Amino acid sequence: MAKNTFSRMSKLLTNRRISFATRSRLTKCYVWSIFLYACETWTLKINASLERNIEALEMWLYRRMARISWEEKKKNKEVLEEIGLKHTELLKIIKTRQLAYYGHIRRHQSFQKFITEGKINGKRQRGRKRKSWLGNIEETTTRRINECCEVALNREEWRRTIASNLWQETEHR
Repeated sequence: MAKNTFSRMSKLLTNRRISFATRSRLTKCYVWSIFLYACETWTLKINASLERNIEALEMWLYRRMARISWEEKKKNKEVLEEIGLKHTELLKIIKTRQLAYYGHIRRHQSFQKFITEGKINGKRQRGRKRKSWLGNIEETTTRRINECCEVALNREEWRRTIASNLWQETEHR
């Protein structure tokens, strides 16, 4: 849906008469908002294929906005440097929203809290255990889920945790 929206608005979003900063803001407003709808609830798979697809979408958008053809064989880093960015942003936004939503769920007595903490009776299916949403929270924060539960109850401490973890992740790229 996000690609379709970009394609429908391509004359505006690829117009060189408009500054790249303005086109980027328009893309974030009209395209990213569609793509990021309900991203707080996504489970990013263990094999990182979804993460690669998200990064590929973002790079596709940047290449189209800057009118950089695939035939030019420019690497993603070169494209980002050309448009004045240090790294991609979509994954960071998704992880930030997921962590903020988790903190919100933990602080309130709600149906969502009941679902995330709930256990299902019976036997588990054969095969590898599927990646869970709480597993994503553990992976992003590099803490066990019981530690995350305690920290999330204090809003200010949880916000510091979110900021520090995503800042470290940005440095690793």
